[in-house]
Amino acid sequence: MNHIARLSEVMYVGLCRRVGSPTEVRIRREVNDTMEVVSQPVYIMKRLDRMKSGSKREGFRLITSDSDWMLWPPDHKVICDISQINLYRIPQHTVMLMECDDLPPGFTRLSLLSQSNNAETVSSCVVMNDSTYISSTIFRENYLRFLNTYGISTAVLHGPCSTYSILQDVDADNAFCFKSDHWPTSAIPWIQRCRERRWPNQTVVSEILSGGFHIVPIGSTPENKLEWRISFSQAEQKLVYSMNHCQFLCYGLFKVFLKDVINCQPNTSILCSYFIKTIVFWVIQKNTSLSWTPENLLTCFWESFKLLIYMVHTGECPNFFIPQNNMFRVKVTGSVQILLFNQLYDLYSKGISCLLLSEKIRPYLSIAILYKTLRVQTDENNF
Repeated sequence: MNHIARLSEVMYVGLCRRVGSPTEVRIRREVNDTMEVVSQPVYIMKRLDRMKSGSKREGFRLITSDSDWMLWPPDHKVICDISQINLYRIPQHTVMLMECDDLPPGFTRLSLLSQSNNAETVSSCVVMNDSTYISSTIFRENYLRFLNTYGISTAVLHGPCSTYSILQDVDADNAFCFKSDHWPTSAIPWIQRCRERRWPNQTVVSEILSGGFHIVPIGSTPENKLEWRISFSQAEQKLVYSMNHCQFLCYGLFKVFLKDVINCQPNTSILCSYFIKTIVFWVIQKNTSLSWTPENLLTCFWESFKLLIYMVHTGECPNFFIPQNNMFRVKVTGSVQILLFNQLYDLYSKGISCLLLSEKIRPYLSIAILYKTLRVQTDENNF
């Protein structure tokens, strides 16, 4: 067994202790899924459906893991085509039509086709060209006030979410949004790509398609107050569930490395764990020859890290479901992009030893390096 394989195996064992063993991760997910079903009917007087999202839902229990929730009025239905309106009953359902023409990929407007009894939705309406649209900006502000009425006065807007602290260094992110039971037209090519690359498998693809997607209140730029972002949070959770444990630990290792090393410098802390997750998805699907096993863990991490460097260099991070949506379009540009690339390239130049810069990762690699040294010394003495 070569040195990298030995280091990988030791890292795998160490990450199982820090991130979780296969059994621990499975139990966390089952508990989350059960709690969501049990608590659903009673949440805020049945006014909203909700879904836990983020790293805790995925099975992580890292110190900095936030509590992320998506919440939406259950009688509000988003359709992708006008013909789908026949699937719903009016006035029991409030129907909204997606309009994606002349908008950046991954974003939409919501045209209100029927009346709503939801106060936050009604007061978010804006009339334009004889049509009624729901303003994402007003919608966010309305639900921020909604939280205030329930005693959460510290909540502030952060992207599409209302964020407030629940513990030291741990925030709760509530994304008030809408849900669609369909699949967006712009993401249909993703289905064929999965069939060609054979990841995820057809069972997971079917589950994702039947689960639909969400529309969260944030535009491509702050001034676009009628734009909403298409969110695949539920689909991404199913993708993470479908990972084998080596893939999951590689994702966890990348998250820790991002927090401890890449984002430790204020001038370059522009990457988020969502970018990291997207990169791991692309590596799994594109590099079909890569072996996701414990002895290959560091090789898999290195492939993911190299893809990150390439994306920063080109300034393009394609969304996994809608590749035309470049998620670096606003954040990773100009001087910030140059600084980040130089930082990542410096780390790349150190080789896999750059992982030693993380206080959380260093102990596991140090043990493996010490083991290797002692083994070499023993072999030399025996010789």
